[in-house]
Amino acid sequence: MSVLKRELALPLGFALAAALILVGHEAFGRKTTYAPASHVATVDLGKVFERINVNKSWEVEIMGLAERLNVEANGRQEAIGRKLEEAEKAADEPAAQRIRDSAALMKLEMDEWAKLKKLELDRERALMWKAMYKAIRDQTNALAMADGWDIVLVNDSLGELNLSNEVNVSREQQILTQILNRRLLYASELTDITEQLIVRINNLKP
Repeated sequence: MSVLKRELALPLGFALAAALILVGHEAFGRKTTYAPASHVATVDLGKVFERINVNKSWEVEIMGLAERLNVEANGRQEAIGRKLEEAEKAADEPAAQRIRDSAALMKLEMDEWAKLKKLELDRERALMWKAMYKAIRDQTNALAMADGWDIVLVNDSLGELNLSNEVNVSREQQILTQILNRRLLYASELTDITEQLIVRINNLKP
């Protein structure tokens, strides 16, 4: 390397070193900023579902629908029974067979009717849960805004892990499924706003 090149390289090297030192100093001296601590509340969702008036009004409506469907189903079943009795009293076998065929057709119609009404009842129950959840979510948002909560969590740490003999799943799998489905291990009672939320929802005008 020539003398000229060496003389040019030395100042350039010093300049780069000084720049690195300066950048490192600024990075070290810069204070790290963090997001402010969040105010967290929890809710016992099962208790809310049990005690809000939205639930009670829907339950009354759905129970009324179920009772009406049961009455109609019993009436259809009794009509089929009367047909079969009529067949036993028929004058001859061809007449009896015609009556039995009519009863069989009534049974098929009743089965189709029952399927449709089961879907109708299921739809009404789905609408019930949807309406209740919307009321809970909307009023949770309003309560959080009013009281300054940043996050509201469902407290699923409550209650014991349960086993059932009625499902075709091993006991180990039942317990593991319940454990993995839970998202919260602990919450202080001071964070619980369940009662305030229930009161707020039940004070809503119908």
